[in-house]
Amino acid sequence: MKTKIIISIIGLLYLNSVSTDATGQENANTLLSKTDHTMFGVKDKSADVKMVMINLKNGKQKVKEATLLQKGTNKKLFRYTYPKSDSGIATLSLPDNQVYLYLPLFKKPKKITNLAQSNAFNHSDFSFQDMATKSYAEKYTPQLIGTTDTSYVLKLKPKDDNSTYSYLVATINKSHYYPEKIAYYNQKGQKVKVAVYHFKKVENYWIADVVSMTDLKKNHETKIIMSNIKINRGLNDDMFTVKNLAAKQ
Repeated sequence: MKTKIIISIIGLLYLNSVSTDATGQENANTLLSKTDHTMFGVKDKSADVKMVMINLKNGKQKVKEATLLQKGTNKKLFRYTYPKSDSGIATLSLPDNQVYLYLPLFKKPKKITNLAQSNAFNHSDFSFQDMATKSYAEKYTPQLIGTTDTSYVLKLKPKDDNSTYSYLVATINKSHYYPEKIAYYNQKGQKVKVAVYHFKKVENYWIADVVSMTDLKKNHETKIIMSNIKINRGLNDDMFTVKNLAAKQ
């Protein structure tokens, strides 16, 4: 009788665990899909953005402000409004990994190449590649490498051979499947950057309202803080065009 009870308990524990194959691949893919669902569950999003850039050596800070428009997983418009010297600078992310940069001085959008996507986004600790909007499942092949009481740990290998990173290590919240922390490793396998996320609930959706990216080599941090967040307002596709990128705001 005791043996049957023990077997039943083990069976229940097995059924309540995340399904997996011999390599853990199914498990990892499922977790990454759930993360994508949390991160990109909203149809569209708009927000006011404050970007705080901090020199961790001396504590000096620079503040920039911008507006953000996002639709689905592959359309995002980011436009600076402050300081005056940056006002009007904008980036547009589109499907098929297309990224455009608009500088008011040149009055014409410029397409960012794969090579240039590794460059810093307006002197921040985020690269154009980091800022591009695309689901994790599209960008990475996942492997489950650990668990804790509150999180899963996934190793994410870029599908793009031109990626700056050899792999990422993402800590995923077990309850809500959003990333709590992501560590970035260069082609030599050295940890070079760490992103930390804070999420809050907006109309029953988990939204990242604060993201901090730290460049470990430069000893520099960029914190993106979002406010006035609005979701599912029916943003028009015409807002996410190269023509609109250069339009006067």
